[in-house]
This record gives sequence, structure tokens and C-alpha cells, in this order.
Amino acid sequence: MRFDILTPRERFGLLVIDELPDRCNIIPLITSHAATVADIPLRRYYTEGQAMAEAQIIAFERYGHDALSIFSEVGIIAEAIGSVFDYPEDDLPVIRLPILTKVGIEDLKVPDPKRDGRLPIYLEAIKYAYNSLGDRVPILAYVPAPFTTGVMLSDPNQFLIDTIRNPDRIHRIMELGLKAAKGFCYEIINTGGLPILVDPLASASVISPKAYKEFALPYEQRLIDYLHRYDLDIILHICGETGPIIDLMLDSHADLLSVDRIDPEFLYEKCHDRIRIIGNLDTSLVGFGAREEVIKRTAEMVARLKMAKKGYVAATGCEVPIRADPGNVEVFIQIAREVGWFWD
Repeated sequence: MRFDILTPRERFGLLVIDELPDRCNIIPLITSHAATVADIPLRRYYTEGQAMAEAQIIAFERYGHDALSIFSEVGIIAEAIGSVFDYPEDDLPVIRLPILTKVGIEDLKVPDPKRDGRLPIYLEAIKYAYNSLGDRVPILAYVPAPFTTGVMLSDPNQFLIDTIRNPDRIHRIMELGLKAAKGFCYEIINTGGLPILVDPLASASVISPKAYKEFALPYEQRLIDYLHRYDLDIILHICGETGPIIDLMLDSHADLLSVDRIDPEFLYEKCHDRIRIIGNLDTSLVGFGAREEVIKRTAEMVARLKMAKKGYVAATGCEVPIRADPGNVEVFIQIAREVGWFWD
């Protein structure tokens, strides 16, 4: 058995300066699954900052992966702007009333991350995690990109119709989402976190590549350009079908792409010499599949993608399911560690 030489923070640091670490980074998207590992109610996880951070730390101590992931669901910015969510005890927040179904765009305000909605809870979680492990482990904070926030502010069907019939309205919503995301990211950075942009509702599972290019991509680019002012390497994560938009994602200005449903060989050919790759084992397999299949598919994936010229992070394609089999998560990390080793 080989033992790690670098800390997770050192390993990630080498990746983003294009140096070869001891092994590939292993960052399964362990978000709300941490509540299961920590054996706390899910509602407590997403409504108490310290509980979220403690759950992430407990999951890290059990699994030994390479980053903490501060996140629960993609509605957090929309909620801070005014959309209303219900908080189930044992499930993630559920949208009840999108704010744009009762007021106009002109009535909306950019939220204060230190005061509005659950944004302060995330900042509290980042601060607690950074003070606990920030010297050794990257603290990743997932930030909904403007398109995804725009859908959560609106009646989803009307929003998608308006991408065709009323594009000016969509761009006005995007501008608000962009301002809100910038403000949230600024506070995340000040608190010790690294913003990761997540835009799942812009995937090819939801909209066409043409709509992605017109309404999602320009705002991803502008947000990433803003974050580059802080000399940060930025991850863009889109789950769902990413094959049809992978060429467009390469134009997002992101430094690392985290992708979901796309053939690993196709992903390698498209991206390996252009951008650092993150992904992309099927999360349902990690969550509930047979242990032997997890082992086989992880080994195949890591053996191929770790050869990416620009760098590779072994990860799941989307969030590890909340009630995933912990044994599958453990074996994913174990096999990725064994196969992903670079140094003699």
C-alpha cells in the first residue's frame, strides 16, 4: 500500500500550476451525503452552518478524499433574492413560490450574502471548515451560476418559453443573477473558500446547445472573468448531459471542467490537452450499484483520464446521493488512489 506524500491542499495546488502531484486529486462530490455520514437530520445540515461544516469534516475523516464541499442545493441564491422554499426534515429544500410569479424583475434586489436567506449559513460553514482544516484541505463552495438561479426565480416552463419568445426578459434576469453570484463569491473568497460554479439547469438535459450558448455561457464567462481578478483557478460543474455542449464549455473561460454524462474516451479526446478534467463516474453506480462494478468502472476511468495532459481529478459526475452506500464511496476513493498514482 502506498501512502500519500502530499496534503490535499498541496496536491490541488500542484494541479493548478500544471505540476504533477503524487497522485490524481480525488474529489467525489460529497455534499449533502455528509449529513448521512455524520448521522444528523438533513434539515439541520442545510440550516446550520456549523452543522454543515462538522458533517463535511466527519465525512472527510472517514473517506480521506481531497476537498470539503460546502453545498446543499442550487436554490440558495434564488431564495436570498426572494423565492420561497419549504424545508423538509429529511430532504433538501423544495421550491414553493418562485418570486417572479408574483412580482416583476424591477422589484428584485441583489441579496446581501451576510444577511439574506441561507447565504450567511454557507459563509458560517466555510469559516468553520477553513478554521478547522483550511491549512490542509481545499474548502470548495458551490455557487449556482446565473442561468440556474434564473430558473429558480421563475416559473420554469415560462422561463424556458421566454428563452424563445422574450429573450430580453431572460437577459435581465441573468444580469441580476450575475450580480448576486459576484457578491456571494466575493464573501466566499474573503471567508476562505474557493467558489465553484454549478449550472445544472443549463445542461443539455434541460436546454438546447443553442440556448446554452445564448443565455448561460456568456454569464458563466463573465462570472469566471470576475473571479480571475482574484488569481483563482475556477471550476465549472454541469451535471446531466454534457456531451452536446462540451465544446461550448471549453469556451467558458473555466480552468477546470467538471462533467457528468459523457463518454470518458470522448471526454479525453476533446479536453485532455486543453483543460483540466474533473469526473465523471456515474453517481447512481456509486450510490447504489454493485461493489464489483464500482471497482471496475473506477479503475478504467482513472487509468484513462489520469493521462490527460492538462491534469485530472477523479470524481463522480454529479453529487454523491444523500443515502449512498458508504462502502461504495470508500471503494471509489480506494481504487482511484491506487490507480491514480503518478510518482515512483
